[in-house]
Amino acid sequence: MIQGSCLCGAVAYEVELIPGKIYNCHCSWCRKAHGAAFATQALAKGDTLKILKGAAQLKEYTGGRGVRAFCGECGSRLMNYAPDKSQYLSVALSCVDTAIDAGPVAHANVESKASWHEPGMDIPSFQGIPDGALD
Repeated sequence: MIQGSCLCGAVAYEVELIPGKIYNCHCSWCRKAHGAAFATQALAKGDTLKILKGAAQLKEYTGGRGVRAFCGECGSRLMNYAPDKSQYLSVALSCVDTAIDAGPVAHANVESKASWHEPGMDIPSFQGIPDGALD
């Protein structure tokens, strides 16, 4: 289990990550939501998610690509998930407080990457979501 929290500390959670499932997502939704060239997301087991503090501050935005959860106080983007959390749950690695010994295994959705950014060549790049990523 890992723990994560928002910038202001109002929201804290714990969840079990899925080994080997960390991706740099370059889609326009992640770029805009994070205000960055990409968002590093770690897939997690939805049934293990436990909000430790601040459930009332956890806000959701539902768009064409599922639900994006963030802190209503500081705006930190915390996680993405399917409406029932069983299809997928990913946490923003930038908000994980627990030290982990793994990093991204691939760049995803590079078809919509920022025109001014080139993903590093140290890991593979995929036009969409890599096959098996959500399994």
